[in-house]
Amino acid sequence: MCVSDLPPILTKPTLGYRSAWASTRLWYSLYFRERFEGRQHIPARGGVVVLSNHQSFLDIPLLSHAVPRHVSFVARDSLAQFKPLAWLMRSCGAVLIKRGAPDRAALREMVAHLEQGDVLAIFPEGTRTPDGSVQEFRAGALVAARMAGVPIVPCGIRGAFEALPRQATLPRPFKIAARFGAPIDSGRADALEAARAAIVAMVGDGRYASIPPST
Repeated sequence: MCVSDLPPILTKPTLGYRSAWASTRLWYSLYFRERFEGRQHIPARGGVVVLSNHQSFLDIPLLSHAVPRHVSFVARDSLAQFKPLAWLMRSCGAVLIKRGAPDRAALREMVAHLEQGDVLAIFPEGTRTPDGSVQEFRAGALVAARMAGVPIVPCGIRGAFEALPRQATLPRPFKIAARFGAPIDSGRADALEAARAAIVAMVGDGRYASIPPST
């Protein structure tokens, strides 16, 4: 698959991106009292993969607020069955990936974002946590980072599980936070394991009360 076969690679905020960002930022600030830590670890420019644990549907807007750059998210294509959401994801530069089989087209799109200097946010657990804990990681994010030659920044989210667990339909006003760790060289043999270990160290068992204090 060549680059010309790919959909448009959006690496800058569009009107849809800015509108969604502004509306959710106000809501998150007031309702969830969102806060961010370690944003100095995010490179000011150049491609980077942000790997995060996945606590709830609240995670995507939270990361878009936390990262001071345009962020493209990797999401399962089944979310695009709802047409307004499909339009929003595409207008924000999301990469939609097919589940259940290797998706080479999506991988090429991910690499294209990174090669063009974008921030690519990925939830390597593949689905939301059932109990708040960090699940095992899939390797697709690491493959994309290595192909593009970019670093990985681990991110630990907490509070989103309490605010909106999988079985809930309406979010509760619980404070949520995102903490970023030091970049990890994606060329390391243990890069994926190191990223997961860093996230586990930041979030503990995923429950807000168990989070280790900031250092």
